[in-house]
Amino acid sequence: MRFPERRKIALLIQTSSDWSRQIIQGIADYAFEQGGWDFWIEFRGLQEQLQIPATWHGNGTICRLTDARIRQSIVGRRLPAVNVSWLGKHSARIPKVVSDERACASLAADFFLNKGFRSFGYIGADPNLKYPPTIQREFQSAVEQAGGVCYDFPYYELTKEADYEQQQHRLKEWLWELPRPVALLVWSSKVGREVATVCVNHHLEIPDQVAILCIEHDPLMSALSPVPLSCINQGPHVVGHTAAQLLDQMIQGQPAPRTPVLIPPLSIEERASTDTLFADDDLVREAIQLIRQQVHLPLQVSDLTQQLNVSRRILEHRFQKALHRSPATEIRKAKLNRITRLLRETNLTISQIADRCGFQHQEAMIRMFGRLMGMSPREYRQTSHPLS
Repeated sequence: MRFPERRKIALLIQTSSDWSRQIIQGIADYAFEQGGWDFWIEFRGLQEQLQIPATWHGNGTICRLTDARIRQSIVGRRLPAVNVSWLGKHSARIPKVVSDERACASLAADFFLNKGFRSFGYIGADPNLKYPPTIQREFQSAVEQAGGVCYDFPYYELTKEADYEQQQHRLKEWLWELPRPVALLVWSSKVGREVATVCVNHHLEIPDQVAILCIEHDPLMSALSPVPLSCINQGPHVVGHTAAQLLDQMIQGQPAPRTPVLIPPLSIEERASTDTLFADDDLVREAIQLIRQQVHLPLQVSDLTQQLNVSRRILEHRFQKALHRSPATEIRKAKLNRITRLLRETNLTISQIADRCGFQHQEAMIRMFGRLMGMSPREYRQTSHPLS
């Protein structure tokens, strides 16, 4: 019996960030599902040059299309290829499978606006990397349409040795000049860690004065931060798995899609850097604190009114005035955050998670989750952070 030949795939993807490693894991999982592929890969950092060895012969490549040299190498070899970077243009020869930048910006803006912030800041990528300003423009447009103001911090490399103290001073001055409380959207956990360090060393409270949300997450950088960093879960594993599937189809002769394949962000993974009780109303702050403390119980709005000794009408009016949403919405939001965290970080069954989130029947939790997330809890677990 003759077995089918294993695909030989080159991975031109840097390995220094958790984002890229999760993309590679998604590729590996798809390859395993197909019976296994043979990979060529080098361990490289973000700005190191990647290239396929002259003596390598394979079926295709998945790459970060960071410069013309990589494109010329792929085109010259006539290799089917898929680009998983925001850099590079989508084309029929090298299509893109990427996280949806506009959806990420919209999710971040809605997240901060729902918390009641009206002052915002943005720190983007190193301009030398030449990323398009899509996220910055979309985020700024979204918050300004809602009546907010967004301030841009001209990026520079925050950890260069030559003038490190001067850079830290410049960042401190910018943070102190911002109207507070301010919500910052930053490019990565690396940048977020630097911002958090400056805040802590110069007595700016996180998150009530400065809240920090990272576009790209790295758990190591978050662990080294003085405050754990919130992030957008862009679903890098899904990006990798989808890119591998598309490459497989192209190798079999199917045409590339006419437009980029955009992977929507899965959620905001909230940690201490944004977990604020920011609200002008003391009653609302107390209510939110009670919701967080009792999110594991079958909590209803009537339970809040009883504990706070206030009428439902008054509580709902105060919530709308302070946060532009109802206490019932806040309860659902808190429960959804707990559900998604347990799905990502534990092996608990759906029934066990429902019990730990205050649902008497798992069907009720599944219905609520599907209505708010557009997928089932099981689908979310598989796509966000598959557990082995």
